[in-house]
Amino acid sequence: MTKQERAEAFEKYLEEKYPVVVCSLNYQTPFQLLTATILSAQCTDARVNIVTKDLFAAYPDPFSLADADIEDVAKIIKSTGMYKMKSKNIIGMAKALVENHGGEVPQDMDELLALSGVGRKTANVVRGNFWQKPGVVVDTHVKRISGRVGLTDNTTPEKVEKDLEKLIKGEKQCDWCHRVIYFGREICTARSPKCGICGVSHVCKYYASL
Repeated sequence: MTKQERAEAFEKYLEEKYPVVVCSLNYQTPFQLLTATILSAQCTDARVNIVTKDLFAAYPDPFSLADADIEDVAKIIKSTGMYKMKSKNIIGMAKALVENHGGEVPQDMDELLALSGVGRKTANVVRGNFWQKPGVVVDTHVKRISGRVGLTDNTTPEKVEKDLEKLIKGEKQCDWCHRVIYFGREICTARSPKCGICGVSHVCKYYASL
């Protein structure tokens, strides 16, 4: 079975099992989604949503966050982990938005990647969820599961992203990633995946190797 055939079977299963998917981070603006995504590194979305409720009440836009006291921000976001680096990054990001983009989040990938704390994963989250731009978000679930199923032989996020871009149509990439995350939390868990109730075990390289 080719990677494309596996991808099509997997995509069909995901669409049937999870017909409606949404981003699990709470946000109202591109700036808030960008900030929340930066904070989500090594942290659960549920925890980030608790933290951003207070953060966005105090600093709802780039202009207010750009002028924020770093110690105040660090105190609010401490429970997300790596709070010293994250507070520096989100304030730096806000300053760059104010100074270089008139307070607006750019849609261009290269301009996003120039912001503090923003990598391809974060940029693709914002571009895909807010502007419906193509882009594969390679988080821990997408990386693990695409390798298990047999959609990629690579392990670095950049190479996994390129492999998946060839297999998943651009307009479906954002929702596909959400579905894989749902699937990873419910069935294809990091430890002890529930292969017995998985609907794509018949095309899965990992299951075939058991």
